[in-house]
Amino acid sequence: MAALGRDLVQHARAVAQTVRDTLAEWRTRPPASDEAAISELLVYAARDVAHSR
Repeated sequence: MAALGRDLVQHARAVAQTVRDTLAEWRTRPPASDEAAISELLVYAARDVAHSR
């Protein structure tokens, strides 16, 4: 098994933290649907990856 590159680790950590934060927020403001939840998380993940470059 190969080690992950430093950039990939940073991206994964940023996305994981955003998912944790979003799930906590959804306790008070749940998404309208599963599709809305998926879309929201994908937008946040793309933002996190772009910002951590």
